[in-house]
Amino acid sequence: MRHIPRSDHGESPPGRTRRTGWRRLAVLALAPLLALSATAATAQGVWVTAPNMPTARTQVASASAKCPEGLHGKCVYVIGGESGIEGVDVGNKFEAYSPASGTWATLPPLKTPRTSIAATTGPCPSGVKGDCVYAIGGYTPGGSPPLTTVEAYSTETNAWLTLTPLDVRRGQAAAATAPCPSELGRHGNCVYVFGGADGTPLTSVEAYNPATNTWATVDPLQVARNGHGGAAAPCPKGLNLHGICAYAISGLGNGLLPSVEVYSPASNTWHYAAEIPTPRASFGTAAAPCPEGITNGCIYTVGGTTTAVDPPIVNTVEAYTPATNAWVTLPKLPTARFGLGSAAAHCPKNKHSECVYAVGGSNGAATSIAEAFAIEGKHDEHKPKPKPKPDAKPEHKPEHKPEHKPEHKPKPEGKPSTPPHSQPGHQPGNQPTPPNDSPNDLPDPGADLPLDPPADGPQEPEWSEGPQEPQTDLAS
Repeated sequence: MRHIPRSDHGESPPGRTRRTGWRRLAVLALAPLLALSATAATAQGVWVTAPNMPTARTQVASASAKCPEGLHGKCVYVIGGESGIEGVDVGNKFEAYSPASGTWATLPPLKTPRTSIAATTGPCPSGVKGDCVYAIGGYTPGGSPPLTTVEAYSTETNAWLTLTPLDVRRGQAAAATAPCPSELGRHGNCVYVFGGADGTPLTSVEAYNPATNTWATVDPLQVARNGHGGAAAPCPKGLNLHGICAYAISGLGNGLLPSVEVYSPASNTWHYAAEIPTPRASFGTAAAPCPEGITNGCIYTVGGTTTAVDPPIVNTVEAYTPATNAWVTLPKLPTARFGLGSAAAHCPKNKHSECVYAVGGSNGAATSIAEAFAIEGKHDEHKPKPKPKPDAKPEHKPEHKPEHKPEHKPKPEGKPSTPPHSQPGHQPGNQPTPPNDSPNDLPDPGADLPLDPPADGPQEPEWSEGPQEPQTDLAS
């Protein structure tokens, strides 16, 4: 049975007339929080606004992958969820945002409507080209127990595939794509799903091999957890691990969990990494490039809920950096939410900058808000060189002619000497200013942002600013 957390006054949050996902988190009793093992530093960046989702919903799953035909570039996909309103079911909703076109599209619905799904992008099953978006487990909206259902969306065919089901029912689990473990031959990448709940939190971990369409049980988590974050990133330094690892971050077990576990496919073992500064549940998680000054890939944790603060819905944003096995604190999410989805893709109207998107969720009622965190990084090599100003005039140096002195001794031919030709002065013209080599490719928050220019300002030629309402329907 899934326990239902309540607000600090013991009442359901406004705008919901039935159970919503954050109240599905399995165990709510708080244990004393452990001392944090890593000191949080601060880093900069800026939040920008993206067009709202077509459908307001919470407890969504999200992933990023190549856009389907009809959209452009890399898309942010939002899967399933619930509305929190009696009689309004959105569990089969599947929508994609294209930063390149600035528009949302409605895609073919899930075959099995679900909420609190685990999602990741990985290789498609054998026989299907390209990458797929995986939707794993979850709950039937408004019902229980959790499901073993697994579906994969092919960006090439714009259709859902039904795959081999899980061995263990689980909702509020997390998923990530990393190299296959030795138990599955360690060839290619596998899809991992870990933790979640079936009445109580789980430690079990399963790995799916797309080449064989089979699941295998691998080393379990050290701590049972649900409502946690999951992502794949470089293994942390200092733990004698190598390559790409899968991370299970915070969530609920015996109270809020500050612990972070990291799975090494090479050794098929879980290890502890630096604890998260702000333990929470039902938050967005995404792997993306690190902020300026930090090397290697990072894992971003966005929003969520925690009963350790008042109000319990938070706008905290923190990033884990494997290169230092530590956390950094980032600018806060503009709209505090839980039950949201997160994924990394190009920023709105700026294909040279990477953003972490925060989509949907609930702040008292299900929302369609979409916001994007623009990561500061070294993107200057993509900046176009400035062109000469049209009104600039070339500089001219005066010509210098040598003075003529009378010839005292005429040449034998009797012809007067010819004065030497004058040498032209140097005319450099208007030279373009060399590009700025500073890694700060994003301006200060108070400056005019290339990520979100004013309505009457010039637009980049390869992008078109999309309307706030969806204009595309690719569902078939």
